[in-house]
Amino acid sequence: MIKKHYSYYNPQDGKYYVDKPYSLRDNKVSPSASTKIPLKNTADRAFKIPVFLSHPSMLNTTQTRFLNRLIDEIERVLLFPRTLPDTEQYPNKTITSVRRMILSSYGLIAVNMQQVFANYTMTNIPGGTPPPPSWEGAPFLQIEPSMGYQRGLPLLLIKESGVNSIGVWNPSVVPFFIIEWDSTKPLDEFFDRVEWREIFQNWVAQVRNGYFIQTQPSYRYGPDDL
Repeated sequence: MIKKHYSYYNPQDGKYYVDKPYSLRDNKVSPSASTKIPLKNTADRAFKIPVFLSHPSMLNTTQTRFLNRLIDEIERVLLFPRTLPDTEQYPNKTITSVRRMILSSYGLIAVNMQQVFANYTMTNIPGGTPPPPSWEGAPFLQIEPSMGYQRGLPLLLIKESGVNSIGVWNPSVVPFFIIEWDSTKPLDEFFDRVEWREIFQNWVAQVRNGYFIQTQPSYRYGPDDL
């Protein structure tokens, strides 16, 4: 029977330790071969399917709480929400970085929140009637969902009540449903709604289905279930 002693380094106290001798025939794994915490965290993140989370960068307390709760909901179904520049950034201009994120994600979820309150006073037509005052969202909340739609990603759009419905946030323009969040009500009231759970789970299923389709090998040598 062959026996060996294994030593390993503990980064917490900066000391080296020697394990008890064990047989090479034994199936037990040495403590020195155990996964380190940073690698474990990386593995946990890598296991999740990456999705693009589009949201404004200027948030108040209520909006921050909503976004944090949304991130928890996404991670709970083993999806990894990515956003610029919080989780990653590239040495490119912003629009190029967004395109890179779109091309390397398998779904997109966008949250259009109140940013500035606009009081319109005139139009480009003399004597024209300006639109009523309303909240405006962030400009990139028009760009990123549009790029995701062009890519063909599964989209889930959430709009805070009061934000004007223009561009991709106009229900009469886009071919998908936009769910509305009322920031004056408790968070649980939104996330416990049957409407939200149904739309969210349907989006998750589309993301996973797209992930498995896009990661199939290009060279097919047998049935699809191989």
